[in-house]
Amino acid sequence: MIAPRGSVGSVGGIINFSNQLSGIAAPIVTGYVVAATRSYAWAFGISAIYLLIGIGSYFMLLGKIERVEPEAAR
Repeated sequence: MIAPRGSVGSVGGIINFSNQLSGIAAPIVTGYVVAATRSYAWAFGISAIYLLIGIGSYFMLLGKIERVEPEAAR
């Protein structure tokens, strides 16, 4: 189970918020890095490191995903 039953909306909101922050920060950081180094090599390196951190977080924080059977209607 990814999120407890009562906090699915909160978890979804937190995930979407962090994704939006990354989407806003990526072009800004890329612009500053390219302006400072006059090369895209460092910008691609930073994005590769960010990707590896995301992959590591996925495997370490998510845990086992199990199917939860819905309760029978009463």
